[in-house]
Amino acid sequence: MEAKSELKRMFTEHWNYFAVVSACELQVFDRIYKGQNTFEKLVNENNWNDISFGFLLDYLLSENYIKVDENHYLLVTEKGDLLREENENGLYYACLNWSGEHLEAWKNMTFSIQTGLSSFENSYHKPYFDFLNDDKVKLRNYHKAMNQYALDDYKDLPTIIDFSIHKSVMDVGGSLGAVIKLIKQSYPDLKCFLFDLESVLEFVSLTDIVKIQGDFFQEIPKFSDAIILARVLHDWDDVKAHSILSNCISALPEDGTLYIIENCTDKINDKLSLLSLNMTVMCQSFERTSKEYIFLCEAVGFKFIESKKLNELQTILTFKK
Repeated sequence: MEAKSELKRMFTEHWNYFAVVSACELQVFDRIYKGQNTFEKLVNENNWNDISFGFLLDYLLSENYIKVDENHYLLVTEKGDLLREENENGLYYACLNWSGEHLEAWKNMTFSIQTGLSSFENSYHKPYFDFLNDDKVKLRNYHKAMNQYALDDYKDLPTIIDFSIHKSVMDVGGSLGAVIKLIKQSYPDLKCFLFDLESVLEFVSLTDIVKIQGDFFQEIPKFSDAIILARVLHDWDDVKAHSILSNCISALPEDGTLYIIENCTDKINDKLSLLSLNMTVMCQSFERTSKEYIFLCEAVGFKFIESKKLNELQTILTFKK
């Protein structure tokens, strides 16, 4: 009976997530924070249905996203505060990221299991990143979500790797610049470059980092003696990963350094099967072992130097040209 109960709970676990997604979409936490701090204000000032919103509010109270003070006003808890859009250190965009198109791709996972192809591309008739690039709002929200993860994931990178040995560092496919920003803060005299598509760099407001627009499938400029690929290669199959790495080695000087940051499946207790399934349905890719990344890099001429753990999930693989 324990197994049956476990399965029954699992069947409806998504209810919790989508209740929180709805609260984010309605910006409940931001509204309470800004003064719509009673049930009546929230319902009346936003023209929401009082009965259905009452159910959502009860859930948010029961799960400690919000609370009621001694004067019966609603307050946002520490957990709920992380879901305010205006919280720069929060997870609002990360929360929304896994609904929408990701949900549709997972709902059609059977196609990917049967074919090995992307169920997203099968449903939307274009690769995921092409889809994002065709919609400025979706592109911005995706990169904001990835940035929220990155600020946590990479916070220890500047202390684990000694970047002072380099004259300059380029973060290739660096999105909104979380990695290069952290490095620049720890090494203020280091010349730092952020390389990504023009459409992505439009959302970047960093002032002490040189932004370079381009496509890593076409050419990477020869501006730096070190390149970082942080959670880039896992988005692509072996052929496209080979193309990115070929352009990296062409961009680096002799004895230049490549740092790859990835979830190496052989370095983690969890086999990451669900993450690989997500990469399959979205991008027709997968999470690799460190040996697989080393093989890809050595195939274009890199020499493997060492690996270091960055956190519970990510590993830093260092290569030399």
